[in-house]
Amino acid sequence: MQGQNYNPYTGAPLSGIDPPAGYPQKSRIAAGLFGMLMGTFGVHNFYLGNTQRGLIRILVATLGAPLTCGLSTVAVWVWSLVEGVQILEGKIKMDANGIKLKD
Repeated sequence: MQGQNYNPYTGAPLSGIDPPAGYPQKSRIAAGLFGMLMGTFGVHNFYLGNTQRGLIRILVATLGAPLTCGLSTVAVWVWSLVEGVQILEGKIKMDANGIKLKD
């Protein structure tokens, strides 16, 4: 296959497109509130389709807490609070599939 241009689809999300027919568009307000109120558990990440990020937050907050005397949980909470505010401000504008969040 040398000499041929091979460019497979990587599955990378598209950038801020309108949802296709039948796609349940996610709410910006719901995602922001999830991030601010339940972000330590990664709820907003699961809601937006970022499952891996949600699992990482849960693991860092729970398994890291005994090792760091709870500092990892506080760090994840602050990180989630900031991310929730960014969603509400409109700095984070799309879900994991690249679909715009609805207002």
